[in-house]
Amino acid sequence: CFRGNNYRNSASYGNAEVKEEKLEIKWQIPIGGIDSWTGVGWNGQPAIVQWTEELRNTMNIKEDKKNKENLREVIYAALDSKVYFLDLEDGSPTREKICIPGPVKGSLTVDPRGIPLLYVGQGINTVKGKRVEMGYRIYSLIDQQKLFFINGSDSFAHRSWSAFDSTALIDKKTDTMLLAGENGIFYTAKLNTNYDKVANSITIDPIVTRYRYGISGNYYQGIENSVAVYKNLAYFADNGGWISCIDLNTLKPVWIKDVTDDTDSTIVIEEEEEKQVALYTACEVDKQGAKGTSYIRKIDALSGQLIWEKPYQCYSKIGDKPNNGGALATPVIGKKSLSQIVIYNLARWGGFNKGLLVALDKNSGEEVWRLEIPSYSWSSPVGVYTEDGEGYIILCDSAGKMHLIEGLTGQILDTVMLGANVEGSPAVFENMIVVGTRGQKIFGVKIN
Repeated sequence: CFRGNNYRNSASYGNAEVKEEKLEIKWQIPIGGIDSWTGVGWNGQPAIVQWTEELRNTMNIKEDKKNKENLREVIYAALDSKVYFLDLEDGSPTREKICIPGPVKGSLTVDPRGIPLLYVGQGINTVKGKRVEMGYRIYSLIDQQKLFFINGSDSFAHRSWSAFDSTALIDKKTDTMLLAGENGIFYTAKLNTNYDKVANSITIDPIVTRYRYGISGNYYQGIENSVAVYKNLAYFADNGGWISCIDLNTLKPVWIKDVTDDTDSTIVIEEEEEKQVALYTACEVDKQGAKGTSYIRKIDALSGQLIWEKPYQCYSKIGDKPNNGGALATPVIGKKSLSQIVIYNLARWGGFNKGLLVALDKNSGEEVWRLEIPSYSWSSPVGVYTEDGEGYIILCDSAGKMHLIEGLTGQILDTVMLGANVEGSPAVFENMIVVGTRGQKIFGVKIN
């Protein structure tokens, strides 16, 4: 799922073998667009799945791919309303595309239980000037049939916008989906999954519970970031600038906190030690106007108390052209050699088209290093690690560049050109990076 798990703290899998510290484009495939929505948009991250041989043989994967040893399948939803299925090695198709009524801006989720289910939201409700059905869908990956649909247009909601840029979490133990919508509803759905391996069939019969809320003075309850979870506590932030902590067992609020402005960056959780849990969050500059402050904050996840905050002035408008600045991206919570730092990507810092990648000390919030970027970025950086624990950062920007960065110093080691704005977020499997661009292409890039 988006950023890997319920803590939302990883978009890479396995270890990278880094010798040359160079990036190499291994493949690229064309994709399409609808109206002005082209390629892959914010926050689109692919899923990369290594299926078991048993599962491969039950699905509608192409015959030559079914028999391929260690097939790693890339599953990517795009703004052209298609879900693509690709071979990580060369980008060739592994099965037919799934077609959705409208553009997908967000990321998708593959069921983590080894059950062939795909979960995907929709971000736009018009195609060529005509209204289309918009909501969240669940598909069988046996035959790609749609099994369930949540309509985002809901009279129960306080807000009428019906998009789902948020990415679902699936709780293995309780067979439950957790999801937030831009209509301001937090959903829990008991899926009642029935997967019959002998008959090769799968059915679900979801029982959906909807949680809505009201906060005085907050008229923007849409949720675009993805829900993060620690044990029985779920966390999300909204367009109005408030974080909610919800008890999943009671669906009651535990605490709420004002975080200044619209927050699309997904909250990331770190369990520091027993009964000491931190969450990292940062707002963008949107409701503040053309210029404002993006605050990076560390908060006690159990109490909601602020531990530290770091302000950065950013822009959201030049002339009559609004375009949000600050933190649109989800951070890297450093591990291994980078375990003392958190790394944030801030858009439109230092000028309307510029950006900043900044590493902060987890304990104090003070800067460890900064990298000023000539072209701003909404794409989430990714931490990549070698077997020895050496950490690198992958960052893509609006100029279409992908950078390989030394994690301890912020030094750019190599850059490749992808040709168009990268709003989506990369996923990394060992040495292979996958990301799509607004230039209607998906790339496979190798770290050499």
